[in-house]
Amino acid sequence: MLGALSGRVKQAFEENRSLMSYAAWFEQLWQNPAQHLRSSSQYIRDVFEHFGTEELDLPRGKVRRFKLFDAPWAANGDGRVAGQEQVQNEIYRLLSNFARDGKVSRLILLHGPNGSAKSSIIGCIQGGMEAYSNTPAGALYSYAWIFPSERVEKGRLGFGAAQGGRTGTDSYAHLDADQVDARLPCELRDHPLFLIPKAERKQVLEQLVAEGKLPADFVLSRYILEGDLSPRDRAIYDALLMAYEGDHTQVLRHVQVERFYISMKYGNSVATVEPQMHVDADARQLTADRSIANLPRSLQTVPLFEIGGPLIAANRGMLEFSDLLKRPVEAFKYLLTTSEEGQVSLPQFTVYLDEVLIASSNEKHLAAFKEHPDWSSFKGRTELVRVPYLLRYKEEVQIYASQIRPASVPRPMAPHTIEVAAYWAVLTRLKCPDPAHFEEPVAAILQQLTPMEKLRLYDTGEAPSWVGAREARELVRQIPTIWNEYRNVPYYEGFLGASAREIRTALLNAAGREGFRCLSPLPVLAELEEVVRDPSLYPYLAQEPKSGFHENKKFITIVRDQWLDVLDDEIRTSMGLVEEARYEELFARYVSHVSHSLKKEKLLDKITGGYVDPDQEMMKEVESHILAKGEERLDFRRAIIARIGAWGLDHPNETPRYRQLFKSYIEKMEADYYVQQKRVIAKNLETTLLLLADEPPPIADEDLKQRAQATIENMERRFGYPRVAIAECAGFLMKQRYRELQP
Repeated sequence: MLGALSGRVKQAFEENRSLMSYAAWFEQLWQNPAQHLRSSSQYIRDVFEHFGTEELDLPRGKVRRFKLFDAPWAANGDGRVAGQEQVQNEIYRLLSNFARDGKVSRLILLHGPNGSAKSSIIGCIQGGMEAYSNTPAGALYSYAWIFPSERVEKGRLGFGAAQGGRTGTDSYAHLDADQVDARLPCELRDHPLFLIPKAERKQVLEQLVAEGKLPADFVLSRYILEGDLSPRDRAIYDALLMAYEGDHTQVLRHVQVERFYISMKYGNSVATVEPQMHVDADARQLTADRSIANLPRSLQTVPLFEIGGPLIAANRGMLEFSDLLKRPVEAFKYLLTTSEEGQVSLPQFTVYLDEVLIASSNEKHLAAFKEHPDWSSFKGRTELVRVPYLLRYKEEVQIYASQIRPASVPRPMAPHTIEVAAYWAVLTRLKCPDPAHFEEPVAAILQQLTPMEKLRLYDTGEAPSWVGAREARELVRQIPTIWNEYRNVPYYEGFLGASAREIRTALLNAAGREGFRCLSPLPVLAELEEVVRDPSLYPYLAQEPKSGFHENKKFITIVRDQWLDVLDDEIRTSMGLVEEARYEELFARYVSHVSHSLKKEKLLDKITGGYVDPDQEMMKEVESHILAKGEERLDFRRAIIARIGAWGLDHPNETPRYRQLFKSYIEKMEADYYVQQKRVIAKNLETTLLLLADEPPPIADEDLKQRAQATIENMERRFGYPRVAIAECAGFLMKQRYRELQP
């Protein structure tokens, strides 16, 4: 087995062309120059495109999402970034600008509140780069100098023998290890093309263009056109060229082209600079170092330097500056030149780089930096990309769903646990809309809009149930404007609020909170009560309430009631008191009668086979449950049919999904039924709790017992509740909503 495994490794090594002579690499360059001549910005843009895109149809409009941020290379999508499509597209736009401009001329600065996923976005890009570099399309190449032992070419290595024609092999690239005295990889992972002098390189590139081997829109970067060898490699190249009396072919025999792979773990072409005080590159002389003891004698007297540091490690990739503005300005002033010219000055020489510079900062440090005298200089060399907190509940849930799993907590986990936390987090971030920014009827609606209704508007495009059908259409049409209302102000929506880090901590604390037997919304709500206890801890807790917004303590009650509504519905459904499809079928029949009524047509009676008039009484009965106060029946009916018609244009030949389209109306109809059944529900719920007791008492009523057993089974099988969670959650529901109905 081990032998077979080793064989596969060797086969993969050879298929990936991991090591080759310069001539073999040059042949590959000629076959696919667009792949081999990419700059760092072109390469990272290709990483974005490699994983593809999808179009999301969100309430605020259609949005492009790059699948790169789903982390498809990782197990279970670990590292996935929820939402933030606007940030993704902004970074892609900047990369495209750099590619078209032929150089990376700006530092990309992601700024936003703490915990808004700035580092996660950068980490996802770096993870994608690493995965892409392992594919054939993402192959990257650098080189190393090879100096064979004297027995390979006796007398040649000191360059003291007669100069002239070749002896031995055409290249030293494939010599065995015992035939090599010294191997010096390029620490900058420079492009192999730099081993061709600039004048000749220009001719090579012009010929590639003349032969049409490069796409018409491909821009050769300044790095490819003007880049040069690192100081150490220039010294080696010049010494070899002199020793071989200008024979460039002989110099290239010492070059081994190697494929390299981007690696976050080992700092290959991606690196992170933490807040610190010194320049992020350095150099040290190697002349007296043992690592060059085996170099040819003619090179042992040449001053050679080894360069290192994050700036060097990230060459031909991406360098992240984590919390850049926490450093004193003097510590990163060198970026004024590096970000614009792609070079960094060291005491001994200047190093030329090709890497995308990306940084992160919170809003507090950015605001302070804007007051600094050097801000204007940095602003011209910086692209600001805002990263706010998420404002859509469904996206917020995705964060915790990937981090808080049943297998990762010490207790059984109930459904809706992370949903409760996500609801509260998003509610703390929403700002009160200003009706003065809108025209009627939207202005009047926004004046009454609650935070939970605004959350649903952003999340699903669902208008409040109290809004008439015609006004609801106009409100939904204005969602993009509402979404962007505070986009261009300093305290934008998503600037303040609970961070995902705080909520994750609350969830983990809830998992071990005393007094609870499972991780359910109950301990989470208790933890949130602890969070709001001291308003001085977080700025968002100190905001003045406005029209129901920023009332973070009250949001806990709102979220609890929202969860109880869902739990109540699940328990009633599990009891089987009414078939779920019944009200959807009733609504479908209502729509059919409304449609024929508006067209003044008769409809077929399936029982008699004759044609009859639409049932006006049935329509009025349905409307008595769902019509908004003061809304005209005719307007409501027309709006219903118009909405179905619009849906049909996007879903041809499909039966309308009434529960999806008119969820609030169907739920209203169901709620009225359950009000009538409340006493029956209370009795069944009491019996269910008795069966879930540690020592269940005898139950005389066999029908009640069977229904309770069925309820427990349905809650387990259909909704995923552990038994202990059913007892804990159902007991709380009984206490809150059914206690007064017990005998």
